Amino acid sequence: MTNLSTYDAIRAIAARLVRERYPTAVAAIIGGSFATGRQTPSSDIDLLLLFEHVDCAWRSTIVAEGRTVELFAHDVATFTYFCKEIDAPGGTVPLAMMVVEGENIAAPGPQHAQLLALAQAFAAAGPPVLDVDNLQRRRYAITTALEDLVDSRHPGEALAVACQLYEALADLRLRAAGQWSGGGKHLFRRLQAFDADIAGQLDGALRLVAADLPAGQRAFEQVAAAVLAPVGGPLLDGFALPAPAHWRA
Repeated sequence: MTNLSTYDAIRAIAARLVRERYPTAVAAIIGGSFATGRQTPSSDIDLLLLFEHVDCAWRSTIVAEGRTVELFAHDVATFTYFCKEIDAPGGTVPLAMMVVEGENIAAPGPQHAQLLALAQAFAAAGPPVLDVDNLQRRRYAITTALEDLVDSRHPGEALAVACQLYEALADLRLRAAGQWSGGGKHLFRRLQAFDADIAGQLDGALRLVAADLPAGQRAFEQVAAAVLAPVGGPLLDGFALPAPAHWRA
């Protein structure tokens, strides 16, 4: 097992990497778990590299001094595009949060100050508001998935549906309240920070589905009702989703 490195050790690895391989970077920001103090023995180093100009943004995974490093290379224009056009429409801001939470290990300068101001503005703005059609699709998907879970007698199938419901309910709770969402562990962290009660209910319901299916089914019914109530409740009757007219061979 990899030893749990200190932040100073990780910072030193990243600094040597930048100095030796990317000396033209005007900012180099350590983000992710090392920036927030949540690292594990196998955590990689998330490193955002800012250049004056790149022909295209790029991402790469390398190993430096035995440690996996995830590189994200941008200039200000590509960073802005990724935040606005790639991340935000899905309700997440991972790139911006790397800058907001991270540390610039390169020499301070106006480029980093500009990048930090942009990232802070993106994070503070919140995600796009869910429109009526989007909310209806989410309510319908959750309602049908909940029916599948409650009616299931197969533990494996029920657990698969429960995992799907966990993500859908957590994401809806955040997005309907105007909060940024996330994926995987970041989804749990964001929900825990915003609504610890719902986060606890979802976590408990998912664990129950694996341990005691009937109890887990009841728990998911309760938490789904709590999440759906503020946005109109369950939806089946009357839901319609017309396809675009040009979808034909």
